[in-house]
Amino acid sequence: MHSELEELRVVLVAPQEARNVGQVCRAMKTMGLRRLYLVGAERIDPREAAVTALHARDVLEAAVSCASLPEALRGAALAAGISRRRGRWRKYFALDPEQLVERIAASRGPCALVFGRESDGLTDEELACCQLAVRIPSSPEFPSLNLSHSVQILAYLLFRRLGGGRGGAEQGGFRPIASEELERLVGQIVDSLSALGFFRKASPQEMGVFWRDLLARAGLEQREAERLKRIFHEIRGLGATLAQ
Repeated sequence: MHSELEELRVVLVAPQEARNVGQVCRAMKTMGLRRLYLVGAERIDPREAAVTALHARDVLEAAVSCASLPEALRGAALAAGISRRRGRWRKYFALDPEQLVERIAASRGPCALVFGRESDGLTDEELACCQLAVRIPSSPEFPSLNLSHSVQILAYLLFRRLGGGRGGAEQGGFRPIASEELERLVGQIVDSLSALGFFRKASPQEMGVFWRDLLARAGLEQREAERLKRIFHEIRGLGATLAQ
């Protein structure tokens, strides 16, 4: 099994039905995924979830409980929020599942698939914690997918690409920066632009979303991130000099 598949996290944000959590465990284990993270799932009864987990109860028992989504994503190089909703503050566009699989295959760090509540999915703030948005195509007559079905679709595609004997990303020395480092880089870029008086029309928040999405898709290596930091540090310095 390729390390990308072994390290991949399935993150459920505030799941509402215990039996859905159990079914997610089954969907994961059938495709070789074992790392389940539960955010805000205090009301989920593990005994009820175990009823539908069946032979995947080991996945349920090993699930990591987190108080917040940033905690569940700590150390992840890439996080993808699965959502069919669109909006100004969500994402500029959403990837298809196949595009996400290729993006994960090119990664050299832990990746996370983030799923929202059964009733209304991920909030704007929760999706903003993810570098990518993913939309599973479905019929406009009834576009809502069951939580475990959504997990199964993506898990299947990932298994075929990374763990099912049909190829995978070649191993190499490249390793993208983690989400924490990406946030620091985006913060420095936005701060530098703010110091130059850039935000007369665009807001810092919107520009932060733009740079975060752009750089996440680029999959920056640490040296590339450091070089971008130096560039924007120099731009800020030049702006200060010209203003004198």
